[in-house]
Amino acid sequence: MSPELISILLVGVALAGFLWNLHRDIADLRERMARLEGLLEGFTKAGA
Repeated sequence: MSPELISILLVGVALAGFLWNLHRDIADLRERMARLEGLLEGFTKAGA
């Protein structure tokens, strides 16, 4: 294997790992925002 091919493969693996981590963080953020929206919805109904 040539050094160029090894470099390309390593960059591909690093990019895939970065995107997987980003996907997980966005899913966590979505879950936390849904929880916050539910709290705000309950707060506005309780005040009315």
